[in-house]
Amino acid sequence: MKLIDMDVATLISQSRKADANPGGGAILILISNLAINLCLMMDKEDFGNLRETANVSRETLLGISNTYEKSMQEDVDNFNALMDKIKNKEAKEIDYKNAARPLISMVDGNLKSLDEISFFLENGKKSTLTDGQISNDLLYQAILSSFATIKINLDQTDLSYDFDEKTRLAKNLYQKNLDIIERRNK
Repeated sequence: MKLIDMDVATLISQSRKADANPGGGAILILISNLAINLCLMMDKEDFGNLRETANVSRETLLGISNTYEKSMQEDVDNFNALMDKIKNKEAKEIDYKNAARPLISMVDGNLKSLDEISFFLENGKKSTLTDGQISNDLLYQAILSSFATIKINLDQTDLSYDFDEKTRLAKNLYQKNLDIIERRNK
């Protein structure tokens, strides 16, 4: 069964199995997708002279959300393919790269999302500011949590990945959003 077709009860029961489908990578992508949509709860009907900026931020976030729906399944499929090839002693560098790709894409999407949600944190409905704060926290933590899986896969390849730079970017965007939240909470 595809992840996108699972109801919540099935998803929960599947994730606790020893042969989990989905595994950690797909769960991080799902959490990131939920975080984006949680921040969109701050959307409002009228942003006045900021309407165009709101539209761009909203469309960007919705685009990332739609991409994540496919990436969750890609993560599961690529992981399963890698495990089959490892069992058959047929794993190649490309299989490890494919296994890392959905999470690498998620990191980039989460960085973009952390940047875009700042508009809603600054200008969105104050009554849902805590939802925006949860979104900020989840997007940031998903980035950091993905690094172990990305590293274990890329260690089998010739690819390098700048974890320090991604961490720095994520931390800066996360903190910028926290500063907005603190200002609005005063």
